Amino acid sequence: MPCPTSPHLALLALLSVAGSVGPGEPCPSEINLIKDRLQVNCSGQGLSVVPLALPRNTGILLLSTNRLASVSTASFQHLPELAELDLSGNGLGALHTGPPLPLLQVLVLSHNALGVLPTLQGLPALTRLALAHNNISGLVPGAFRAVGQLKVLNLRGNQLQTLPEEAFEGVAGLKDLDLSDNALDELPQGLLAGLELETLRLSGNQLRTLSSGFFPEGHVFAYVFLAGNPWRCDCGLAYLRGWIADNDFSVYIQEQRSDGLLIKNNPRSPVCDAPLRHRGSPVVDLQQACGKAGDAGLDIDGTVTEEGIPVPSTTVPSSNPVSHRPEPANLPPWGWIKADTP
Repeated sequence: MPCPTSPHLALLALLSVAGSVGPGEPCPSEINLIKDRLQVNCSGQGLSVVPLALPRNTGILLLSTNRLASVSTASFQHLPELAELDLSGNGLGALHTGPPLPLLQVLVLSHNALGVLPTLQGLPALTRLALAHNNISGLVPGAFRAVGQLKVLNLRGNQLQTLPEEAFEGVAGLKDLDLSDNALDELPQGLLAGLELETLRLSGNQLRTLSSGFFPEGHVFAYVFLAGNPWRCDCGLAYLRGWIADNDFSVYIQEQRSDGLLIKNNPRSPVCDAPLRHRGSPVVDLQQACGKAGDAGLDIDGTVTEEGIPVPSTTVPSSNPVSHRPEPANLPPWGWIKADTP
């Protein structure tokens, strides 16, 4: 009796051939049907050098979780169609660029040991760069100017404490910037100037305030993540509170759950860390009664500064009330108060 056949068996046979290891090829390969590129998977093979016996038409190369302590783009010159390269999880301490990879669009360098940003020369088509969970502690002005087509930049989980105002100069097309889980305690006012970001992640840093005008005037973000910072709710935070009130639809929080990550709109997610009486209160629930935005030295109770100097009693009503209910007539001057609740 002839063996039964079906489209399913034929497909399994095709995938078996595509995923087989050919002569002289140390890594399995198959056509990525979504991206229509040949994908070669060399992950987790204990490699200390980039293998040479790879198909010339490799479009996606996975080299994660190996032992590649140092890599040069010269190692990939025999792959003229290379568009995506994953070098994550290698303990990589240095990436030497220069020899061009003209078609490379995606470069994943996450979970390595990079202490400084690679020069990124010879990557004119790069649109996605992942540098999460390295040891990068600083950026120079125009650090990404060589990759001017960049759309997505992930710097999450590094050791950044501050950034130069021109850090992202030259990447005007950047859409997604992740600076979360660093040690940033301040950000320059013009950091986002010239950018048209859709997503900005600042959660999990050491930010206590943001300078007035930090967010480009009139620009609407799709997603902004601000939670997990020790916001100081004095008059120096008036600008951020007003921005959140005006852009509540853009403020999101990301939560890890047993069934995966949950991202939801929550303008109440940025909360005060200081002064103590307001710790845990949502920033947006506080009403401004400051003399002028930026009077960061004025204490939150509106009576004295931290140094104990009396504060004038003039009251300036909030220009961005969090509700349409009338404000109480006895607002304390020059400070912040919780919005009254029903």
